[in-house]
Amino acid sequence: MNQPQPVAELVGVDKTYRLDAVDVPVLHNIKLLVRPGQFTVLLGPSGSGKTTLLNIIGCIDRPDRGQVTVGGCDTGPLSDDELSDFRARNVGFIFQNFNLLPVLTAYENVEYPMLLAGLAPKVRAERATHLLKSVGLADRARNLPGQLSGGQRQRVAIARALALRPKLVIADEPTANLDSRTGRSILALMRRMQQQYEISFIFSSHDRAVIREADDTIFLKDGVIRGIRRRGDASPVPPPDSVPGR
Repeated sequence: MNQPQPVAELVGVDKTYRLDAVDVPVLHNIKLLVRPGQFTVLLGPSGSGKTTLLNIIGCIDRPDRGQVTVGGCDTGPLSDDELSDFRARNVGFIFQNFNLLPVLTAYENVEYPMLLAGLAPKVRAERATHLLKSVGLADRARNLPGQLSGGQRQRVAIARALALRPKLVIADEPTANLDSRTGRSILALMRRMQQQYEISFIFSSHDRAVIREADDTIFLKDGVIRGIRRRGDASPVPPPDSVPGR
């Protein structure tokens, strides 16, 4: 039986940033398969390279060395413009600070990526209306972000992330700025969206509720993957600061 194509694959990925006159290594020889249709969580202490790894998987940043394949496409040969277009059409993003445009309504925020992609007005209207209904905000479509609670704003952000029907959604600490009850409801919503739309979610998180929900947990420390735990493995998930070292 053929194995399903991974939604992302990284081979030999290194990343170093230049800070003034100092080179700061962030990722070292990353080899990773992100399985399709899963909740994947990056777990590790602050400074372990989680956000950098998410940015590379999400085609926001490029590695210094190594190969990054997303949705079957080798992203290395793409020009910056081609990479930007590929990212817009294939990857959705959910951020802890929501990143909604404050002058646009909830409906307009969801519609915006479709407008940039050149979708027809009828398609935009039908899809934005359907997505807002799916996240329970049909009655808030005309509200500005400032008129919504934190949980409602994150629901709008989830709907926006799904607007172009990506196969991969990147979520950087999506529940960090929410209270625990709201965070649980947002997590349940993302799981429902993942199953309904057959999307792969990859998170960075310190939220124990997110970690418990993970299908795959990737342990990252000092820019190196120290291990991967699949749902159903007998070993418990350690707290972020106790990820095994060298």
